[in-house]
Amino acid sequence: MMYDYTNIKARTIPEAHRKAVYRVWNFGDELVDQRNDSIRELLNVVIRINTDDCSHVPGFERMDNDFAEALINEEKALEYGKKFVYAYGDRLQFEDQLKNLIELLRTNPESRRAYIPIYRPKDNSKFGPEDVPCWTSLQFLIRNNKLHMTDYFRSNDVFLAMPSDLYGARYLQHCIAKTLGVDVGTFTHVIGSAHIRMTDEDSVIKLLS
Repeated sequence: MMYDYTNIKARTIPEAHRKAVYRVWNFGDELVDQRNDSIRELLNVVIRINTDDCSHVPGFERMDNDFAEALINEEKALEYGKKFVYAYGDRLQFEDQLKNLIELLRTNPESRRAYIPIYRPKDNSKFGPEDVPCWTSLQFLIRNNKLHMTDYFRSNDVFLAMPSDLYGARYLQHCIAKTLGVDVGTFTHVIGSAHIRMTDEDSVIKLLS
């Protein structure tokens, strides 16, 4: 029976990051992507963190905090939205999506509709921006008084971007759970293309050694 390298379970964010880097680096396929970068890639990777851990990958603390604050802080989210082609916080706040999601869960805790799309139809248009979001959507479900979260990334740089992506999403989950007065449940991080750039080889080997 072939081992499933794409299904990762972890108790902490640092453990999830290290396992993902190990799997992609050792079992990913090598290719040259549309930006002409040489990468190693695993498809359809699912990472599940079964605890309420919200810890930093060592060395990424400052980047993690900046990313997380821009998701929650409405003023900073809008500021980033003006600076960049897209900003996740800005898109979460778009048309009060985040506020409406919290209100939905407050009034109907059993709802399956607590979902936020980040990727927009315009992003697929030939008239859309050159850079489009890697993080495309997220969903929240309250079951047994715990807030569970699933997010989907069409593409995730496992070595460099994943630490902040995991921490930011988890921080968001903690904040929403606290607002709703429920416990933090599981976090499932789904990636279409989990990849590592070959230019990061030395750093990857150092991490895994």
